[in-house]
Amino acid sequence: MFASFRKIKPLNAVVWTQFLSAFADNLNFFLIVGLVKREGASDPDGMVTYIQMAFLVAYVVLAPLVGAFADKKAKSHVLLLGNAMKATGITLLLLGVPPALCYFFVGVGAVVYSPGKYGILSELTKSEGELLKANAQVEGSTILAILLGTVAGGFLAARSDLPAILVCLFIYLLSLAMTFLVPVKPGNPDIRYRTASGQFFRDAAKLFRNRRSRFSLIGTGAFWLTASVLRIALIAWLPLNLGIADTDQQSMIIGVTALGVVASAWLTPRLVPEGRLYRGFFYGIAMVGTVMAANFTNELWLTVSLLFVTGVMGGIFLIPLNTMLQEEGKALVGPGRTIAVQNFVENALTVVGLFLYLTLRKMEVPVNYSVVGIGAVLTLFFIYLAFQFGKIRESYALIRAKR
Repeated sequence: MFASFRKIKPLNAVVWTQFLSAFADNLNFFLIVGLVKREGASDPDGMVTYIQMAFLVAYVVLAPLVGAFADKKAKSHVLLLGNAMKATGITLLLLGVPPALCYFFVGVGAVVYSPGKYGILSELTKSEGELLKANAQVEGSTILAILLGTVAGGFLAARSDLPAILVCLFIYLLSLAMTFLVPVKPGNPDIRYRTASGQFFRDAAKLFRNRRSRFSLIGTGAFWLTASVLRIALIAWLPLNLGIADTDQQSMIIGVTALGVVASAWLTPRLVPEGRLYRGFFYGIAMVGTVMAANFTNELWLTVSLLFVTGVMGGIFLIPLNTMLQEEGKALVGPGRTIAVQNFVENALTVVGLFLYLTLRKMEVPVNYSVVGIGAVLTLFFIYLAFQFGKIRESYALIRAKR
């Protein structure tokens, strides 16, 4: 059995460690939801939002350093440390530490882990086509993990806390073990952390000056803002509109969106070919439309169908943008530092989105209209991207002409 384990290819090992880590990330989210509901908080939905924000704050605060760390160290060691920090956060739950602080530690592990996860893909691939397929594999496995972790988390959270905590801890440790199958390729030992913070902001400025990387950063940020707010909002929306209050049933409905993104991992290379990554923008527009439509449905089958289509459209929008950013970023500032900037942009926007959602809740705006408000913000991002689209298409046409 151990010999078979050792035969796993390096890229497949990355996919597996990411799958397991993302599975546990989403299992622990619904574990936290279950904990909060059983504690009898006066505003459980608001408390869950604050806990989610504690996770994201780790990304925003540590972003200036983790990119340099990922490029200085071997990416496999970065993945190992990230999983170790996530496991520490879950272990703290066993010791009775407040959930928000535990989730902050999980966030620290996630922010360390992320640059290593994406940065190593460019080391293990040799062309844009290979990188696009690798991204599709990683994103597909990630969303499948989100789906299964969401369902498993909802099932376990509806029953008892201890089994969910132990299962989550075991899966993080299993993901950590898989990182030993990833090649240890040395990083750049000349990188100095003392200058990393200033370099981070120079990297961000450089990436935003580049048309394609700017387009990707804003597009992926808009996607994750939508995904994070939608997941929180659905927890409050489902009981009001469909009468579904059980955590396990809620998790299965939310997981349908993830199932759509799994399908998008297969569809993306066929619908958005190499050299025309900008085409993913059109699917992003469709994603906005289905999110808004799902908000006003009162039939379960229609809600589920629209959430599935939202996942499909969102995935076909996201995967090419990640590929575009990795290509540009590798040449401009390095893969790890690029992902650090991406994490900062995505999570800063998500924190803003969650803050807006909380503000609307405190103003006692109905959840349906709160989602519409977030949808309006998302529409503004897409209006900006629409003005940039023509230039992006022209830049790819010039690249093809030179070839």
